[in-house]
Amino acid sequence: MVDIRDAAPADARSLATVQVASWRAAYRGLMPDEVLAGLSVPDHERLWSDRLAALPPRTSAVVAVAARRIVGFASAGPPLDPGDRADATLGDLYALYLDPDHWGRGIGEPLHAAVLDRLVTHGFTHAGLWVLDGNQRALRFYHRHGWTDTGRTQIDRGPQDIELHERRLGRGLTG
Repeated sequence: MVDIRDAAPADARSLATVQVASWRAAYRGLMPDEVLAGLSVPDHERLWSDRLAALPPRTSAVVAVAARRIVGFASAGPPLDPGDRADATLGDLYALYLDPDHWGRGIGEPLHAAVLDRLVTHGFTHAGLWVLDGNQRALRFYHRHGWTDTGRTQIDRGPQDIELHERRLGRGLTG
């Protein structure tokens, strides 16, 4: 049984813990081992604490709770890419992470649905996301849930300034 609720500032450490564990498992072989080993829960906790204390307009973060423990989270809002911000109806899924011990248990689906519902509530009619190229597990999940490849790619900067090759996916949010 999993409960989905809005994230609160007190959840920052749990989000950081889930994010670091998820990155270390999901991105093994896609990022250098030393980069993954260098990920810091305290650094991510500060980042999430700041974000959750003052979410920007039209931005949401939700958590999945199982046995009174946060086992996943998702966040979404207006696009971060300046080129996409001109479309006020476009929202972005920023993150969707689960504790690797909870992968394959059906928790991603309600978490995904909840964060997309938040986008609709904020007036977005379609959504985009950036996914790390080669992250086949994530690509399979997103494709099963109606996301399609837009053909756009980018190189983002990740931890320790490594290059992250990403693909853009998109989907409608209504009807």
